[in-house]
Amino acid sequence: MAKKNSNGEGTIYQRKDGRWEGTAFVLTSDGTFKRRSVYGKTREDAHEKLTKLKADSQSGLPLATSKMTLSEFLAYWLTDIAQPKVRKTTYVNYASLVRNYITPEFGRKKISRLTARDIRAFLAKTAATCQCCAQGKDIARPEHKRRCCALKACCKKLPSDRTVRFLLVILRAALQHAVREDELPRNVARNVELSMGTKREIEPLTTAEGRQLLSAARENRLWAAYELAVRIGLRRGELLGLRWSDVDLHTGVLTVRQALQRVGGELLIVPPKTQRSARRVALPSECVTALRAQRAQQIADRKATGDAWKGTAHGLVFTTRNGTPIEPRNLNRSFEALSIRAKIRRVRFHDLRHTCASLLHEQGADARMIMEVLGHSSIRVTMDIYTFVRLDSQRSAFDRVGDALKDDGNETDGDNGPAGLSATV
Repeated sequence: MAKKNSNGEGTIYQRKDGRWEGTAFVLTSDGTFKRRSVYGKTREDAHEKLTKLKADSQSGLPLATSKMTLSEFLAYWLTDIAQPKVRKTTYVNYASLVRNYITPEFGRKKISRLTARDIRAFLAKTAATCQCCAQGKDIARPEHKRRCCALKACCKKLPSDRTVRFLLVILRAALQHAVREDELPRNVARNVELSMGTKREIEPLTTAEGRQLLSAARENRLWAAYELAVRIGLRRGELLGLRWSDVDLHTGVLTVRQALQRVGGELLIVPPKTQRSARRVALPSECVTALRAQRAQQIADRKATGDAWKGTAHGLVFTTRNGTPIEPRNLNRSFEALSIRAKIRRVRFHDLRHTCASLLHEQGADARMIMEVLGHSSIRVTMDIYTFVRLDSQRSAFDRVGDALKDDGNETDGDNGPAGLSATV
């Protein structure tokens, strides 16, 4: 008579289809023991898989119980978990990355079967794939505007390192929530590491370039916007969302309370980027002068427009001639044209914020003060990213060190010759 297996030992037998199946009761992520099966082409395959299954259970590692696919779980996570917690702009970015990158690649895979190797391979493949081709961007354009993949001429539009890292961030956050809800025993995305990648080189405007830019901006409708961007480092959205009720020209104080951004195809007023981004900043006299000129210009626009004026409801400082909010991309275009007119290097509008931080740093402002002016949540961000030290500043510092170390030939220390050197070795 065959020996009966003891409890927990499991059973291995051959199925009618020829495969071998091993079954055992194991610990699941909901805290209960349930019967689970493994399969193999031979008895040895099934035995090896069953042994690993039981070993994991005995060591306290539960088995995933979820049958949801990654696409299903991410849809739930985006709607019920991420959307109520993050800013609308962040949610739109999350949803776009999931829709365009993650779901097409392995959205049908069950989260219980997802491995660190799967995620690592996905990120490596994504980093090396032209997204214009993969997402059919060129084909979606009108025929007369097609210029690359629709014409079988790949444009090599690879995703940035930041995009690839963001994909890993999303997977880590979503799968960690699955662990908290006992859908998964562990977060496999936490075992994936990426290389440092390439960091975008930032070179803010020099003092001379900043002077040239602001001088040329005096003839521009957005002169005050450039003054605020260079002198106090306001973000583009903070500038365009600034209201007259947030500005006190008498005391010279500006308060950042909101921002204007294009989200999901529409212009929206949104909260500042972080809690520290909501801040009060002392206005330099030059900014006060520019803002007074901006108010006079807006009053003139309002009189010229008459009943067609549309700026009364929102009270924004920077508007079009008929009072509507300014499209963020139009500010970028205005800045590009102004840079050409001022004959300065081509930089991003956001680099004016870097310029403000670097100029403050070079003029002796401490990191804490720069952090408060820019509204950073961490002083590390201020020091690592925004306080760029230019080569000319490095040379000046080296010259001062050289002067300090210069040997004028007069310093001696008794019979030992030059100070600090012994006569004998």
